[in-house]
Amino acid sequence: MQVYVFKIRYKKNKEDKDYLTEIIFAKSLSEAKRLAHEKFWKEKWSEFSVDFLKFNAYARYLRTSYKKLMPILNLIRGKNLDEAINIVAFIPRKAARMVEKLLLSVKANIEYLLDRYPNLNINNFFILELFATKGPFIKRWDTKYRGMGTRILKPMSHLTVRVGYKEMAKKLKKEKEVVRG
Repeated sequence: MQVYVFKIRYKKNKEDKDYLTEIIFAKSLSEAKRLAHEKFWKEKWSEFSVDFLKFNAYARYLRTSYKKLMPILNLIRGKNLDEAINIVAFIPRKAARMVEKLLLSVKANIEYLLDRYPNLNINNFFILELFATKGPFIKRWDTKYRGMGTRILKPMSHLTVRVGYKEMAKKLKKEKEVVRG
């Protein structure tokens, strides 16, 4: 069974300007919302919201088509972060270098921010969401016959990675009592 980490953002009073954050471990989003709701009534919060603890990274205006990125993204979607970096490192394509740079950037950001969450392990982060979208085109002109020109469109793309946290739940061992009589 896997346990995910969720972040609760809440305000104790309506007059507070800033949200406070707290992390909880739960099996699903519905269970995390239930736990947050119990704390809401118990500690008398004014408002709260629950979401996955995730780290986002964006690469904008990559000089490659999103269609060339898609096969690489399909290989690493849902994998562990370290495993995804290792897979991409051995793909001999220019687009794989772009994805690898972004994944290494996410990992560096997580290592930097782990001092806020000391009970999390860097090895348990996985790729929660990963997608590429179309960007603008770079427009160029090429000469053709009889002095005419044709337009050349060089595509760009945007890449987004969201990394979440999950770990295996510790199984509770039932202690057997030995009764001697």
